[in-house]
Amino acid sequence: MNVHLERGKLLLAQNRLAEAEREFKEALAEQPNDAYAMAWLAECYLNGKRFAEALEISEAAMRFAPDSSFLLYTLARSYFYNKRIKEARETTARALSLNPNDPDFFLLLAHIEFYEEKWQKALDAAEQGLELNPEHVNLINLRTQALVKLNRKAEAAATIDYALHHAPEDSYSHSNKGWVAIEQGNYEQAFGHFREALRLAPNNGYARSGLKEAIKARNWLYRGVLKYFLWLSKMNQQGRWVFIIGIYILYRILIEVAENSPSLAPFLYPLIGIYILFAFSSWIAMPVSNLFLRLHPLGKYALDEDELKASTIVGLLAAGAAISLLAFWITSIEALLYLGIYLLLLLLPVGGLFSVDAEGKARKQLSYYTYGLAGVGLLAVLVSGESILAIVFLLGVFAYSWVANYLIGKDAREFR
Repeated sequence: MNVHLERGKLLLAQNRLAEAEREFKEALAEQPNDAYAMAWLAECYLNGKRFAEALEISEAAMRFAPDSSFLLYTLARSYFYNKRIKEARETTARALSLNPNDPDFFLLLAHIEFYEEKWQKALDAAEQGLELNPEHVNLINLRTQALVKLNRKAEAAATIDYALHHAPEDSYSHSNKGWVAIEQGNYEQAFGHFREALRLAPNNGYARSGLKEAIKARNWLYRGVLKYFLWLSKMNQQGRWVFIIGIYILYRILIEVAENSPSLAPFLYPLIGIYILFAFSSWIAMPVSNLFLRLHPLGKYALDEDELKASTIVGLLAAGAAISLLAFWITSIEALLYLGIYLLLLLLPVGGLFSVDAEGKARKQLSYYTYGLAGVGLLAVLVSGESILAIVFLLGVFAYSWVANYLIGKDAREFR
């Protein structure tokens, strides 16, 4: 028995990654060809989100023990977190062929299917694993999430209750119970479970985001936007794009019919207005609601620095737009009208900008777009709004939602 290897496994279980890494490397210094020490070091790298290093050492380990189901499991996880999904699925299948009775292999397969937004396949894999171990808390949690995506809310609630019965101190289970409660419209119950999840694990980001949604959902205006987001999240990526493009085509048809059929226009223009209002509000709802969340005694502590910054900027833009438009109404100075419209429209790209992770590639790309758009719009205001710059700005704002939807979709698939 390698003492360093056993000590490293214990430290890894305690999430003391730096110390665990040191022990695994000590084990490899004594036995450079120890495939299991390599695999455990890869697990350590995966926990530390060093995905490329994990894959490199996992592949190296396979040279020394190509038929080990544990090494195949670690290699499959490494492929998965490096987004090499085809290899991850194939390697998991190989691991299962060697050891078909390990529920963790089915858990990994369920995670792969869930990542690919194949909700039914994720559910099937989770249930296969639960046949081997009905009390496997992680499988129960993943089954819950798959049921939510399939809109089987009552089953999801019963499933997560079973998980909490067996693991009442599990932070992740409380988080999932909170999200199921949000799906069912039980916002107070959701708030309680998210708060308990954070008591058990203060760094649980899944619970922290849920807590914010539970507080904000008490506002009936935000509640509608939240339900829309939850409904949209149940579609796969292709389905979401079909819906977004389809609803836009319908919007264009309504405009065309309204312009060519004056008798129908009074009925169609309100629908067109609702679409525009909802499309606009879906981009700014998050930072605006965070502005009000800052007034909540607990909610204000759930906001991170980036969310505070976003709510401040959006608040200033909205206030500036309102003041400018009010001043135009009083003075009839056209420059104030252009400034008000500019600040109002700028809310959309700014809201989208802060919808993605601050450290992600999409944030940087959207930053360039937003800053460029803001610059063009400001120049258009300075030349009284009647120029090619104004047209470029308006087209840029229109195109922004399509560009941002694409980049946000990609960003959501990143592992962090």
